Amino acid sequence: MMPALDSRSSDGVRSVIGCDAGFIYDDRILMLVLLTERMIVQRRLAAILVADVVGYSRLMEVDEEGTLAALQHRREQLIHPLISTWHGRIVKLMGDGVLAEFKSVVDAVSCAAAIQRGMAAQNEAEATGPGLELRIGINLGDVIVQDDDIYGDGVNVAARLEGAAAAGSICIARSVYDQVRHRLDLTYQDLGALQVKGLQEPVHAYAIHIAEHQSNASGRHPPPPRPEDARGSIVVLPFESLSTDTEDMYLADGIATEIVAMLSQVPDLRVISHAASTGRRQDDPWRAVGGLGARYVLTGNVRRAGERVRVFVELAEAADRSQLWSATYDRRFADLFDLQDDIAEAIVVAFGGELLRAEWRRASKRATDSLDAWGLVQKAKSMNLPVSGRGAIDEALGLAARAVESDPQYAGAHACFASILMQRMINRHGSDPEQDRHQARAAIERAVELAPNDPAVLRTLGNVMSYCGQHQKAVDAFRRSVAIAPFDFHSWGRLGRTLAYGGDAGELEEGHAILDRILANAPSHPMVPYWLSFKANAYAREHHYEEAARFARKSVDAQPGYAGAWLTLAYALDQLGRSEEAREAKERARRANPAMASVDLSSEQDGAPTADRYVS
Repeated sequence: MMPALDSRSSDGVRSVIGCDAGFIYDDRILMLVLLTERMIVQRRLAAILVADVVGYSRLMEVDEEGTLAALQHRREQLIHPLISTWHGRIVKLMGDGVLAEFKSVVDAVSCAAAIQRGMAAQNEAEATGPGLELRIGINLGDVIVQDDDIYGDGVNVAARLEGAAAAGSICIARSVYDQVRHRLDLTYQDLGALQVKGLQEPVHAYAIHIAEHQSNASGRHPPPPRPEDARGSIVVLPFESLSTDTEDMYLADGIATEIVAMLSQVPDLRVISHAASTGRRQDDPWRAVGGLGARYVLTGNVRRAGERVRVFVELAEAADRSQLWSATYDRRFADLFDLQDDIAEAIVVAFGGELLRAEWRRASKRATDSLDAWGLVQKAKSMNLPVSGRGAIDEALGLAARAVESDPQYAGAHACFASILMQRMINRHGSDPEQDRHQARAAIERAVELAPNDPAVLRTLGNVMSYCGQHQKAVDAFRRSVAIAPFDFHSWGRLGRTLAYGGDAGELEEGHAILDRILANAPSHPMVPYWLSFKANAYAREHHYEEAARFARKSVDAQPGYAGAWLTLAYALDQLGRSEEAREAKERARRANPAMASVDLSSEQDGAPTADRYVS
């Protein structure tokens, strides 16, 4: 017997199927329609992790109580917290196993590696325990969602990969390997094609042997990728503003910057932002393209008239400027975010087709829906603060504060506010540096809560932690940023700086190697003056003052208004006994930033020149 229908539901369906027009219906048909509506399948793309204990049945036979207690302890103290830390969700526990899903493939593999390292460490520490070992399988695939559970081939493949993994290792699908091979410093073994029960096509798999990786004598993290490692490379040149209102200049830069951020979500695509991020514009930005090593160039212009905005974009070959694709977008200003999405998506499809578009859509997430907040952040970012005076920094800080007020859920606004506070402290423009440091830390911690996987937010976190004296937290933040966006040389530069400034001998060597690599790979990058200054300060810390002076001189030649580099040059020259040249360099620092006049070049803090504190 069919259950009675809710009268409101049945009336609605009667209306939809046209009963009032004379069609015949009965409650069984209506119930079928309603049940069908409720059973619409929900699907999503996910990174699926499956893990279980090796030889669990044997361990239970030997020591049932001890095995259960050890498993429960590992779950509570290691496995579950790590899944949470890497932004995963435990779908369900299955006896000795666990099924979890992640929005990010990098997070899933990073979590799995951390779990295996933790399991090995605890086994070593608990020599008398049962010695639990895990097998882990990870797949990237489509899943069916029902209530809180997930089903489908994506889950089945992950389970089969887990079964193929060796004890203490991880087995990943080719789709996972393609996303992490340049992003995570792990040892990968090609297992070839594996037959998976229930699937006609074999699955290409790779093994990650954590124990072997841990015993690697070098113990090094991966260096910055080379340009040839990328699927493709594109430089986004500054967009030209055609608006008559000079206040709209930020709009052109902001659109270009947002497109860079969106394209940076594409796996293995090297995206370069040129002068749009520096506040410097050139008559012919194409002149620098050759030195950036990009294959493609994106240019554009923006015109705003009242409540309308028109954006023209063109994708061209860098070698001969031949046009590959162009489009004009004419929208309401209120639809600006949709316009930016459309441009980025069109470029993504041009590079990698529909498969890459699906991955980009999964990874990308709109940072804010508030045009006001977005516009305020873009205005603040356009002020080129490392070489700006007190007035510009205070103005930018006010803009960022208004952006936070306009949209408190906008991580980019909190990160911008934190970054400007740190810039004010570095340039000695504030009256209370400790208060600035405290507020900056609170702001960036809020930004990370809102956007834990945003590379720019993580880069700002690293900067703030560095200036708060939290060396390891800074290094961790930068490493996570470059793992998510491996072709973001800006973050690589910050990582190199932090390692070279505050680490041990091994980190100092790695920091120099990173800075050397990115200087070679991106000689025309807008951050080059700062990377040169980082090298100079690293050499000053090692008391290699000739090299420090040489790199500081290169830095100020490239960016004459950079007070921190002038100060580093002054310090190095002073240590070399070249007092007159040191006084001249310090005067140049004072002209660039009057607050630098009071710096005592002879003092040191923790073995580092005082000048370090004023290098952005």
